[in-house]
Amino acid sequence: MDIAEYHKMHALESTYWWFQGRRDIILNQLGELLPRLRRETPGRPLRLLDVGCGTGMLLQTLEQEGLAVGLDFSPVALRYCRERRLRHLGRADVRHLPLPANRIDLITALDLIEHIRDDAGLLGEFHRVLRPGGLALMSVPAHKNLWSSHDVALHHHRRYEKAEFRALVEAAGLHIERYTSAVATVYPAAALFRRLKRRFVKPDTPPRTDEFPLPRCVNTVLHRILTLEARWLRHHNLPFGLSILCLARKRE
Repeated sequence: MDIAEYHKMHALESTYWWFQGRRDIILNQLGELLPRLRRETPGRPLRLLDVGCGTGMLLQTLEQEGLAVGLDFSPVALRYCRERRLRHLGRADVRHLPLPANRIDLITALDLIEHIRDDAGLLGEFHRVLRPGGLALMSVPAHKNLWSSHDVALHHHRRYEKAEFRALVEAAGLHIERYTSAVATVYPAAALFRRLKRRFVKPDTPPRTDEFPLPRCVNTVLHRILTLEARWLRHHNLPFGLSILCLARKRE
């Protein structure tokens, strides 16, 4: 990802609807998962791994739940993590996780896998480092027809169709426990916006992400919509959306 995008993410992630709404979705999922993992591992702290931890917003929450380690390749991202006083950080090529096999209770990999050319190899690494029964919570961008300069600016290699990503996860030897679309409520507006960009933005325009300042009232409404969606996703699936959310387990 371009260095400028890390700075932009850090500036917006505490207020911008997309970052806050996605965080609500993930925290609602973790609210179900973490108690379950604690019951499975009595007598020791949970071992949590945030792969592609970015500026550390999620890792800051995970540190309160167990022994949480964050890995990222970007020195800029890790600098922002250190500014949050996060303790367990490593700079690593996530295709070769610097961890022993069969150790991790929960991996979070949020909007990471699409950045890695060898996505199958990365999923194989997840399988290797998870303990038997360990979980991976993953999100990826959905729908190839939504590809735009936003993806180029973020250095994505691909967007995924639902059947394609499911096959990738299963081929890595992981058993899918939950599989749903997410960020569905804003999908129609986002799809229209991407189509208009392709039609009217000149081909030689430098690629930029789609996060841009919004009036406070609009930002608040969009965040509240995703907060409601996060509550729905705690127990129900969605048929379409901007993202795919997957929970997979390494078999015992």
